[in-house]
Amino acid sequence: MDGRIVQHRALADPSRVRLLEHLRASERSRSADELAADLGLHPNTIRAHLLVLEEAELVVSVPERGGRPGRPRRLFAAVPGEAAEEHALLAAALASSLEPLPDGAEIAEAAGRSWGRVLVERLEPGRRPDEEACVERIALLLRRRGFAPERAPGLLVMHRCPFRELAERYPKVVCALHGGLIDGALEELDAPVVLERLEPWVSPSTCIAHLAPRVTSSA
Repeated sequence: MDGRIVQHRALADPSRVRLLEHLRASERSRSADELAADLGLHPNTIRAHLLVLEEAELVVSVPERGGRPGRPRRLFAAVPGEAAEEHALLAAALASSLEPLPDGAEIAEAAGRSWGRVLVERLEPGRRPDEEACVERIALLLRRRGFAPERAPGLLVMHRCPFRELAERYPKVVCALHGGLIDGALEELDAPVVLERLEPWVSPSTCIAHLAPRVTSSA
């Protein structure tokens, strides 16, 4: 099978993307047990994801040297290189497939919402999910993915679209995906605000996410 197809399939799972990004941000190689503790997943789940990423040549493993009796642990590290290109290719395949469909935007939004729930950094245990804390986590999520966000009252102003060319070709799908990403992350945090609407192309390089209070049903 073509290597690019294998990599696209490996990156189609949000948990594997989160694991790969964590490895890319790590300053040293890490064991499966360490990664499981870092990400709050079962070690067997982590090992299964690592196997897929290693087969896709996105992760490499080496035996740990010295210091432990018996069989050495395997340590894992991300392969440096073409992550941005791979994500762009995956996004292009998704957008071109969904854009012609009548419900393509709805499917893209649902996919984005699922990714947002997985990729957002959780609040510290015991911390109340107030608007300030939650919006800061969303801004961090967007910043790490190249949106160059700026916070304003009731708004998240994104000064860069990492998929601008793709968004210009398939605006219905790409903008719905990005809107779902934000709303899914807010939902995962149990934030007191939701995405009211995503306003694309306010300027040639700017999109605005409008936030509104979450409506809760009274008992």
